[in-house]
Amino acid sequence: MFEREAPPATLSDVLASPDAVVAELARVRPMAEDAVTLSLLDPTALSAAGRVDMLVALERQAALIAAQQQRVLARMAVEQSDDRNWVREDVACALRMSGRTAARRLAVAQTLVERLPAMLRLLDRGQVSHLHAVTLAEAIYPLDEKQAHAVEERVLPRAPEQTLSAFQRSVRRAVARVAAATVEEQRAEAMTKRRVCLTPRDDGMTELWALLPAEGASAVVTAVDALASVTSADDPRTPDQRRADALVDLGVAALHDPLLPKAQGMRPSIQVTVALSTLLGTDEQPGELAGHGPIPASVARRLAADESGTWRRLVTDPVTGQLLDYGHDTYRPPKDLAEFVIARDQICTFPGCERPAGRCDLDHRTPYREGGSTSSKNMGPLCERHHIGKHQAGWTPHRHDEDGSTSWISPTKHVYRSRPPDLPHDTTSDPPPF
Repeated sequence: MFEREAPPATLSDVLASPDAVVAELARVRPMAEDAVTLSLLDPTALSAAGRVDMLVALERQAALIAAQQQRVLARMAVEQSDDRNWVREDVACALRMSGRTAARRLAVAQTLVERLPAMLRLLDRGQVSHLHAVTLAEAIYPLDEKQAHAVEERVLPRAPEQTLSAFQRSVRRAVARVAAATVEEQRAEAMTKRRVCLTPRDDGMTELWALLPAEGASAVVTAVDALASVTSADDPRTPDQRRADALVDLGVAALHDPLLPKAQGMRPSIQVTVALSTLLGTDEQPGELAGHGPIPASVARRLAADESGTWRRLVTDPVTGQLLDYGHDTYRPPKDLAEFVIARDQICTFPGCERPAGRCDLDHRTPYREGGSTSSKNMGPLCERHHIGKHQAGWTPHRHDEDGSTSWISPTKHVYRSRPPDLPHDTTSDPPPF
């Protein structure tokens, strides 16, 4: 990439020679004022080659902006003195992301600014993408300064010409050489990252992903294979389908174990919400499966009719579309009130937090000792961190009964709004469409 040899393009340049302008922008180091020029370029007025150059120029402009954002985030990260600091929540709310993602963004930015100045310069010059920078920052995060510098020196010379996957391989090789660890040490580190993740899809299915120790994964697969081997001549399922069903059977069997720990005093179950009109077959609107989202009406009806106790059926009110309320005046919510609040809000009410309500504290918005009632209007689920944030860090919630949303005022006086996932709305009492 070359430095500037001429002043920035003017509007007349853009109109007269758009291809030449964009070719120059793709060649030189990006500058903030280039964003204006790029906004004036019409892709339909460019040749095929010009459009390729415009993509390159836009990508480099995005890298410049990403570098600027890293410096802002890094400065905010410095303000995080301990676990009781709430900068993470400011970032999460402002950028509409989870707290975990915000913490990651802060850590990456601080690492780039403080420990990887050469990589940050490449990003500033548009020579690498933000994802290249993130890859290196996360890879050297656990290394000491000498090791981190050695890795950076090994991988940066080729970084501008490498694809992201090629750069990731280079980084892994460099870390392995510079910070070689024994197999036992590598396994110990990897064991701290074991987890299970769900990714809902739009077709009523969900992808289940797990990072497990090798022997644990072998145990799961062996059990699945054993269950899937039980079949008959008239079984239409493929081997893969039988294995998938076997894994579900293992989970359902575990839910019926009497020794399974309870949450909020209730046996674990999966919440499925369906409108009365859908149960009656007068419409086909989707149901709502907790932790997943919309599911087809046929699936919602089948789960709602299940009597095994695996699925917890909830039916929405035909007038308001919300769950029915319960009224109580004791401090600790009784079982039916707790069930209602958990079913209504579904997740922690803090913006961007998706901790299931059943694993949260049930908080009195107006404290009980200050006259707050133990009622659905005054109670909502908060995970441990955001419960602490409300009482110790100055985050203030206000619930809006008309739509179930909650406004949160941060210590910096910014206002963010959260709302629970939508529930199916019963249509049996809707007026006719004529």
